[in-house]
Amino acid sequence: MDLAFTPEELAFRDEIRTWVKDNLPADIAHKVHNAMRLTRDDMQRWAKILGKKGWLGWGWPTQFGGPGWGAVQKHLFEEECALAGAPRVVPFGPVMVAPVIMAFGNAENAFCPVLPAVKFGGAKATANPVRARTWPRSKPVPNGWATNTS
Repeated sequence: MDLAFTPEELAFRDEIRTWVKDNLPADIAHKVHNAMRLTRDDMQRWAKILGKKGWLGWGWPTQFGGPGWGAVQKHLFEEECALAGAPRVVPFGPVMVAPVIMAFGNAENAFCPVLPAVKFGGAKATANPVRARTWPRSKPVPNGWATNTS
């Protein structure tokens, strides 16, 4: 069994390495390499950069707006990001919630304010301002919490 990367996989690794080198902010990489605290802004800046490239949902299939990478490509992406000092993507939205929406959602109920747009049936689900106003919110009140569920 030959476990060496194929020429195509090595080319993919070089593409990822170059892109990350060109796009990862130096201050974020410095913090990661030196085990310094990352701020929320640091994490969001990196997530936005990945999102512009279409790689925030790097584990997603193409039909949902992801790159459709295989296991080796996902591994190479994670490895190159780690070596460059990129922070890991906070997994709750794109790794935990998105697959549930992909499995059980549809274009009508795909809006979720914490995720990049997930594609259903070839069309991007976008933020609906009416639904955004009615998204459940909670706030502290005397003796508990109040939620607008209307």
